Amino acid sequence: MACLPNGMPMPDRFARSAEEIRRPGHPRPTRGRRSFLAVLLGLAAAAGARRSAAGGSPARIGWLKLQGPSNAPDQLHAFREGMQERGLIEGRDYVLEQRYAGDDATHLRALATELAGAGVGIIVATSEPSIVAAARVTKTVPVIGRMNDNPVVSGLARSLARPGGNVTGIYALTEQLNVKRLSLLKEAVPGLRRVGVLLQPRWSNAERDWQATLHAARELGVELRAMNVASAEDIAAAFERPSARDVGGIMTFRNPTVVTYLKQIAGLCRKHRLPAVFDAREYVEAGGLMSYGPNIDAIYRQLADYAVRLLRGAPPGELPIEQPTTFELVINRRTAKAIDVSLPPGLLARADAVIG
Repeated sequence: MACLPNGMPMPDRFARSAEEIRRPGHPRPTRGRRSFLAVLLGLAAAAGARRSAAGGSPARIGWLKLQGPSNAPDQLHAFREGMQERGLIEGRDYVLEQRYAGDDATHLRALATELAGAGVGIIVATSEPSIVAAARVTKTVPVIGRMNDNPVVSGLARSLARPGGNVTGIYALTEQLNVKRLSLLKEAVPGLRRVGVLLQPRWSNAERDWQATLHAARELGVELRAMNVASAEDIAAAFERPSARDVGGIMTFRNPTVVTYLKQIAGLCRKHRLPAVFDAREYVEAGGLMSYGPNIDAIYRQLADYAVRLLRGAPPGELPIEQPTTFELVINRRTAKAIDVSLPPGLLARADAVIG
């Protein structure tokens, strides 16, 4: 049974989930009542988390993911490891309420509502769309995650040092790292003149990413070609357009489309013999040439530290948004051979991991 912060049982009329309230036969709550419900649920969840941290029943932690459970299971494993390293054992100290949107971002808001209604004390949101969905659903339950867009620019936080709301976590420095990735691609292929950029033009950070990378491209003597994609069909078509035939390399701007279809993208780059640089090693493991970015497992171990501090009563608005602590360059030597790219020895020597 859900309880109020003072330990008293929550009245049944407030303990119902948002989905139950919206079922046919129940009147739709007013905006004021919806806000009151959200506050009560958030306070109850926070109180439960504090009781668990003090030795009570296990805390409930929400896990909200855009893709399905089979996508990047190492993230969940790394989070569990991070919790265990800090002395919290799943089942004894906390339980995970997992929700997956199956690659459909339109489901995320309803799933976040389910988690808030289930009384979770924290929501771990594993992508920018998941973070945004959870932040729109609740202003009381802490939301932590890996942010690819600048959270101050996007409005999720007042500042990196003091976010001020209920959202905090790790900012992955996407704009700066896109510039670094382009320079690595140019180093791998010194004669590179044109690079196709797989991006989703309506994605929130697309224009800022484009402008930052465009400036770097000019300095490198490289022309960028936008390859707009929003679906698997768009991706396949982008590689077949006449404008793509004179592209000498590929890079991606992280968004739900390129994350969801990473294996397809890596396969098409290999099929068309195009050297490509990505932001995560999963693309390289799927056959892409190279990646540079934060170590994703390390990020989720960092997020475990946030979760522990929140369970111990730290206010999310006072927990600074941090940067990743570990970055890695990963190269697929088999792919380089298959697409006839001779990688400079110095680049190979700097790689943190070489596949094949």
